[in-house]
Formats: sequence, structure tokens, C-alpha cells
Amino acid sequence: MNYGMSPRERFYACLSKKEIDRLPVLAYHFLLPRGELERKLREAGCGLLVGTPIYELVFPPEIRIEEKQQWERGERLIVRTYSTPAGSLREIMKIGPYGSEWKQEHLIKDSEDYQIIAYLLEEVTFKEKIIDFVCTDNELGEDGIAVPMLPLFDRSPFQKILIDLAGPERTLLDLYDQPQALERLVECFCQKLEEAMSIYRALPEKRVFWWVDNVTSDFTTPKLFEQFCLPVYQKYLAPLRKEGVFCMVHLDGKLSALKELIKDAPIDVIESFTLPEQGGDLPLEEAQKVWQDKVVAANIPANLAYLGKEEIEKFFESLLERGCFEERFIMELSEDLPREHLGKVMSVLLKIINK
Repeated sequence: MNYGMSPRERFYACLSKKEIDRLPVLAYHFLLPRGELERKLREAGCGLLVGTPIYELVFPPEIRIEEKQQWERGERLIVRTYSTPAGSLREIMKIGPYGSEWKQEHLIKDSEDYQIIAYLLEEVTFKEKIIDFVCTDNELGEDGIAVPMLPLFDRSPFQKILIDLAGPERTLLDLYDQPQALERLVECFCQKLEEAMSIYRALPEKRVFWWVDNVTSDFTTPKLFEQFCLPVYQKYLAPLRKEGVFCMVHLDGKLSALKELIKDAPIDVIESFTLPEQGGDLPLEEAQKVWQDKVVAANIPANLAYLGKEEIEKFFESLLERGCFEERFIMELSEDLPREHLGKVMSVLLKIINK
């Protein structure tokens, strides 16, 4: 099927607030299985979003990283241990049915662990892989968007600690019991982030910057968002936007309490926005009314997988009729859908959009 615009052209036109031929649809590349289904979806206009590291982490010999696999109650676990002169850390990840990692045990468990993470940050160096990113971008061509990824800094510093290193419970307790330790680690991350950003700035062409922050007001309250997220966004994203770089932040939780703060943040795309049908607390119409200078990229509700085709069709038709502005709206496959129902949901969405 021929369109006036390619998925890449449509994406950048949408972000530039230019006229587009139809609603953009993107999918995280690892959520689309290779083969006939993927080809049909891409031929129907679905573009790929491909996060590509621009460097790799290099640790000195005195730091050992060991990884092993084990099974518990039929579930596959990855146990990763960091042994350093400053002490040892361990994390355990459960591997989901589609390859996603879910933390079962976080690295930070007590106050001493903050110091070990700080030591790792001081010792790690970055081996740039810009040529790999350029090759991926060229190979992808018009079929989608290659986005530079910053290993260890795929999220902004506070969100990295909250989600990946300590977990929400540990982080929020430590903010009350020992805020100095957590704030010092945030500062260590911010200092090291400068090195990572220097590699990003060396890219021959900078078009998109992406932080997968997974913000939800359940954990990142307005006070914490204002204290930890906004200053980092202002420091790093605002200058990029002035250079013409589009800045995306993965905000996939409850955002109603944060909507005014997000309104003033230097963000171009609210990426993986959660619709109320999937547990979000901010209607799309209200989000677009408040964030008039931003694009909302909504993730496809996973619960659609358990509906019939007619019900799925009614949902998407209603969504597209509820006042969403095509020049400021994108649909995304950015959450796991049961593999056996993926084709059904995506095919219905693309059929409706192509009408």
C-alpha cells in the first residue's frame, strides 16, 4: 500500500507540527516478532522505533561482573553480581515471556550500597559506538526512527535510582530517613552524565533525545518531580531543543497531578502516554488541551488483546473521534501485548487509520 509519507517522514512532520497524511503508528522494534506479521504491519504503515546504544560501559579489571541464570517456580531469573574493592552488590531480574526484565531484587538495599554505586560511577568509562548508531540509522532508512541510547543514563538520574537501582519503596524510605545519601548519588549521576552527553553531542546528526523515565505520580510526586526531574530536564533538554533536537520522555503512568509541571517542561513528546482505559488518570482530550505545544504518543492498551475485533474497532474509532489532533498525536506499541493477539490488535488499528 502506498502512502504520501514514509513512517520516518510522518514522525518528524508530526513533531514539527506540519501536515501529515495519516496518524503515525510506531512500534518498539523488539515488540514486533520478525516474519510475515511484522512485514504486513510495516507495509500497512507501522514504523519501527529502534533504541541504539552510542557507547558501551567499560569497567577496570578490579571490578568483576558475574551473571548466572536460574529457574524458580518455572520462571527464568538472571542473577547479576558486582564485586568491587568498595564492596559487592547483587540484583535479580525475572525474564518476562516477551524478553522484558522485571526487577526481583534491586542493587541498593542499605546505606552502604549508595557508596558502592558511586564508586562504580567513578570507575566506569565509555567506549563510543557512534558508527554503530549511524549504520543502524542508515539501514533502517525510512522504515522508522533510530534513537540514540545512553547506557546507564537511559533514564534521568533520580528515575534511574527510583526504578532500576533501589526501587520505589527503598528510594522513598531513604528520602525520609537518609536524604543526604540519595541526593549525593543523584549528584554523582549528574556529574557522570556530562561524559555521556559529550558522546551524544559528537553524533554527526542529532534529531531525537530520549529518556525512558517511566514517571507516574504514585511514586514521583509533584514535589519530587519538581525537585529532581525538572532541573535535569531544564539543564539538558532545553539546550537540545534550541538546537532543533526533539526531546522525548517516557511518561507512562498517572500524570494528572503532574500535568502543569509537565506543561512547563522542555519536552516535545510525551512518550508512551497511558490512556485511562489502561490505568492512566488523565483523559487524552485534557492532556492535549493542557500540553498544546507537545505531541502525545499513546501506548496501545494491552487489555484490547482480550476483546473481539468489533470491540477493538469501536475503541479505536472512539479514540480517534474524541478530539485528538492528528498533528499532535501518535499511537505506539510500547507495552507488551500477548503475542497470540498482537496481529489482531495492530491490524484493526491500522485498518481504521488507513480508512
